[in-house]
Amino acid sequence: MGYRVGEFAALTGVTVRALRHYDRLGLLKPSRTDAGHRIYVPADQQRVRHILALRAIGMPLYQIADLLNGPASQLPAAFRAQRARLEQSRAGIEEAIQVLQRLEMQGDAAETPLMDRLAACVDMLDALEAMRGYFSDDAWTKWGQRYFHDWPSAALRALFRDIEAALNVDPASERAQQLLDRSTALWQADIGADVVLGRAVREGYGKAWAARDRWPRELQRRYAEFKIEEIAKFLGAASWASWHRRGLVQTYTTGRRSIG
Repeated sequence: MGYRVGEFAALTGVTVRALRHYDRLGLLKPSRTDAGHRIYVPADQQRVRHILALRAIGMPLYQIADLLNGPASQLPAAFRAQRARLEQSRAGIEEAIQVLQRLEMQGDAAETPLMDRLAACVDMLDALEAMRGYFSDDAWTKWGQRYFHDWPSAALRALFRDIEAALNVDPASERAQQLLDRSTALWQADIGADVVLGRAVREGYGKAWAARDRWPRELQRRYAEFKIEEIAKFLGAASWASWHRRGLVQTYTTGRRSIG
């Protein structure tokens, strides 16, 4: 039993135009009458089902032709590759939704033009994706994503400005030690009492800090707002002074120091 193209279209739910396109691509080759009319047989219905199934999982038509015309042994690898592409697309869609949600939360009263705000949100997502590579999954999920999205936070900005104003003071002075305490308190408030998380965060942050000259543009822009290098040296010197005052640093006759 054979079906003309219109009958087969009605039977399968595929448009006549699509069937003709499948024919041109070699996806579905019906037989022809002497007058050149396409004739489909019942077995072609199964072929259409396979085409539609592959289309439903996002396979492009050119790849479907190769899959259906090739050995079945290639299907598992093709399906794994397609799943990976879909997961990547899903991540992109979720990121796009997050961008739109942030824009909605900002409302319409913001002074910055909407397109500029959209571009800034997209830049931030790109920055987060780049920074994620320095951290373990657990450290990133529990700490890094939130930390770098808002970096530097309002509290950190205030601390950075205060340290910049005190860069010339003695690291052992009360002023320097107060600034060190503020820095330590902010860090502990972010990490909490989770020792394992703290270790993972420090490891990831160390990698990120070592690669700061390669940070994404948006974070580089925020970094340039402050004298981060000098701030880091100041806090390091203040920490050393604090350890020394508490007897955690011993000076040997050779002049070498150790932290106990």
